[in-house]
Amino acid sequence: MSIHPLLIETNHLLPGGVNTYSVSEAFYLDALPQAGEPPRLLVAMIDMDEISPQAPSTPRPSTISPIVTLCQVADFNRHDPQQIALTLQGIESVKVEAIERGERDIDLARHTPLPIWRRQTVPEPYHYLSDKLKQYYRSNPGLHDHFHLTQYDDIGWVCLRWLELLPIEVKQKQLLLSQPNALFVAEFIDKLLRYPLTDPE
Repeated sequence: MSIHPLLIETNHLLPGGVNTYSVSEAFYLDALPQAGEPPRLLVAMIDMDEISPQAPSTPRPSTISPIVTLCQVADFNRHDPQQIALTLQGIESVKVEAIERGERDIDLARHTPLPIWRRQTVPEPYHYLSDKLKQYYRSNPGLHDHFHLTQYDDIGWVCLRWLELLPIEVKQKQLLLSQPNALFVAEFIDKLLRYPLTDPE
């Protein structure tokens, strides 16, 4: 069982993805010595509507779902005098077994590995998922210029990117991440894109 500092974010990051988060300089300096070598952090999911306007800006660990993403620090830059732009790259999904308070009041999570989806070529019926994803990234170069290591031919990588982008509830994402392979997830995303749910009048 491993242990790493924990971030809780509404902007979700999954294995193979890259995202930049704004964190306080104090958090970065306090978490780094507890992040191991090379430094790694955990990013947990939370839905936007779970954050109350009266709640602290940083959600408490009791609100997280068990499947989180183990990430490596890819880059960091000073955002302003008190903020760091921290770029993380997702490595693998892991399961949180326990949360404890570390040094300097940093939340740490003990975690165990989860099965990794076997690499599979994108089946022909789902080629459009790769094409639409590629089109999205090309049309948003400023937001996604870090995607230079794309894997559009791998159905698992494609599905994980869609799960990052789609406005799906965390509990649903957790269920999808626990599936034995990416084809179950591709079927779900395919149905969602072809037959989107609409709110009743």
